[in-house]
Amino acid sequence: MPAASSASAHSATASAAPPTSTRSTPAAAPAPAAAKLSLHQFLSSPDNIHIRYGVYGPAKQTTEPFILFLLGRGEWIEKYEFLYQQLYAHHRRRVVIVDHLGQGGSGGVPSHTESYNDYTDLIKQLLDGGFRRQSYAIIAHSMGGLIALYGTLTGAFKPTRIVLASPLIGLPQKPVPRLIARPLSGLLTRAGLGGLSSGVKLETSYAFHKNRLTSDNEKYQLLRRTPYAIPAPTMAWVKASFAACELIHYDRYLMTLSVPVLVMYGSDEEVVSAQSIIRWCRIARRLSTSTLNLVCIPGAKHELFFESDAIFATVLAKTKSFLNRESATSQPPRKQRTGRRRGKAQAQ
Repeated sequence: MPAASSASAHSATASAAPPTSTRSTPAAAPAPAAAKLSLHQFLSSPDNIHIRYGVYGPAKQTTEPFILFLLGRGEWIEKYEFLYQQLYAHHRRRVVIVDHLGQGGSGGVPSHTESYNDYTDLIKQLLDGGFRRQSYAIIAHSMGGLIALYGTLTGAFKPTRIVLASPLIGLPQKPVPRLIARPLSGLLTRAGLGGLSSGVKLETSYAFHKNRLTSDNEKYQLLRRTPYAIPAPTMAWVKASFAACELIHYDRYLMTLSVPVLVMYGSDEEVVSAQSIIRWCRIARRLSTSTLNLVCIPGAKHELFFESDAIFATVLAKTKSFLNRESATSQPPRKQRTGRRRGKAQAQ
């Protein structure tokens, strides 16, 4: 997969975003007229796969800090344009977004990867090529949260702060228990059958009253109208996700975590494992020097940024407040305590 290299960008006009609800987000101070979403692409190295990325903000290049927004599985750049607008209006920081390999407007096999290095290497290639001298905070949703932690703990990313919304830190027990899904995905992948579909049902295929994404019907209908539908994840993706989730729990990696982290999840979360989120935060607090803030949002489901107006306002306010805080004054490092896992596994 791609190694770090300069990314050659080609400007493109932003395509129309999916229809938006008349009440889809709370009112916000309008961003300056010069701020807009522009779409670009670069070729991955060495595979020459077209990867699409977006930049929300002024067209003029700057060396100011920015926000790196990491999407979840099956998401696409334009989905969160309303959020980029509010973040830019408040923080005056450009927002950089990447369509992950195999989804949105990027090339690659949909819903498939053999390693989360595939995701982090491409993002690092973009950062090294066009944003090398700029500091950045990360906001990540769902699978993007796992990519954010994996990339940070393995040294691919160097963020100043991390906001995780409903992060994929552990796969859920349904529809297939982890004790079965993990060895089965590994066995099939090693047998050369990693491209087989896992058969997981699409989250947007449910009727509203059974959906696990949002408590807001109008916004759920927006989510169902995706312009970039993808199939169920492959068995190789499942195996790679288990491996990435395992790596971010190893003490040798967690002991390197020093940047502040805000983790938010909904009280009605069912798409990812809420218990895994809580457990990871407990372990990370013990092993790392990071300031970890864990917040459970009452009444929220998986899509925190597409929840009811009241819930969205809460999530947005916590995100803005966290990013507003200045870096904590340097303190003597705490004595590290060894966890049960020795972290012998290398990044895979």
